[in-house]
Amino acid sequence: SRFYLGEVGNGAAMKLIVNMIMGSMMATFSEGLLLSEKVGLDPNVLVEVASQGAINAPMYSLKGPSMVKSLYPTAFPLKHQQK
Repeated sequence: SRFYLGEVGNGAAMKLIVNMIMGSMMATFSEGLLLSEKVGLDPNVLVEVASQGAINAPMYSLKGPSMVKSLYPTAFPLKHQQK
């Protein structure tokens, strides 16, 4: 898809907003994975459930399995999230 966002710089602003939303999603998802373990649920099943319901986001399916295994390969520099 392509979007016309108006003035120069609006594309960068949109990207920062999307990054902020993704960061919030991942923080909440990681809390959910930990909570599922704490209450005795299989976090792998949480990844599947999240991938099929109303909160479905490709990021959960892509990142979830490695998060369950406590593998956190660098994929996005923190300095870019802190913008």
